[in-house]
Order: sequence, then structure tokens, then C-alpha cells
Amino acid sequence: MRYLWPLPITLFGAVLGIVVMTFGGTFRREGIALEGSGGPAADILWLFNPRGRIDAITLGHVIIARDAAVAHALRSHEQAHVRQYERCGLVFPLVYLAAGAWARMHGGCAYRDNRFEREARAAAAR
Repeated sequence: MRYLWPLPITLFGAVLGIVVMTFGGTFRREGIALEGSGGPAADILWLFNPRGRIDAITLGHVIIARDAAVAHALRSHEQAHVRQYERCGLVFPLVYLAAGAWARMHGGCAYRDNRFEREARAAAAR
């Protein structure tokens, strides 16, 4: 089930990973995920947040990172998000956004104080 219920999002991420690879980046298995970096990855990430910089994003069992150095530096953090997708499945993006809204409503930052980001930072620190 951990692979099945985030599958639609994973397939979307895989398409983006193939685009990254086709236009000069890499796309390979790293740990529990497929990881794409380099090539047009920065442009793809910009589509997710045109107003700010995103260094990496996790889409089911696929991680797209700006470049190889960023992929390496953020690997543990992003793989924690993969495990969150395994727990929450297809609804993970919705519960992630809800957690950000909850943090914001309680005076925090929607990103830094999001419970899923705190969990990923803690996993990366281990």
C-alpha cells in the first residue's frame, strides 16, 4: 500500500523526472525514491512557486532537486517526505497545506513551523 496510494503523484513526479533526464539532468534511484536533478530541474521547481526559490520537492516516491549538490544535501530531508507520502498517500499535499495553514493561524510560519517540515528536519538531523 505504501507504493500504491501515492502512485498518481509518483507518476506525475516520474514524468517530471524523465523531462529532467531528457534535457541534461539525472534521474536515478536514491534510497527509497527516484531522484531527478540538474538540467531543467530549477525551471520545473519554479513552476511550483514562481514567487520564491524551491531547492527540492517530493512528489510521492520522486524527488526533484535543483542540482546534484542540493539533492545530496537535502536527501535525508526529502526522503522523510517520501515516508510521509507513504503514510498519508494521495491526500498528503492536502494535509501538508492544512498543517501549514494551522501553523500560520497560530502565529508561525506556514513552511518552517509546518509539522511535516519539522518532522523532515528532525529526520535529516539524525
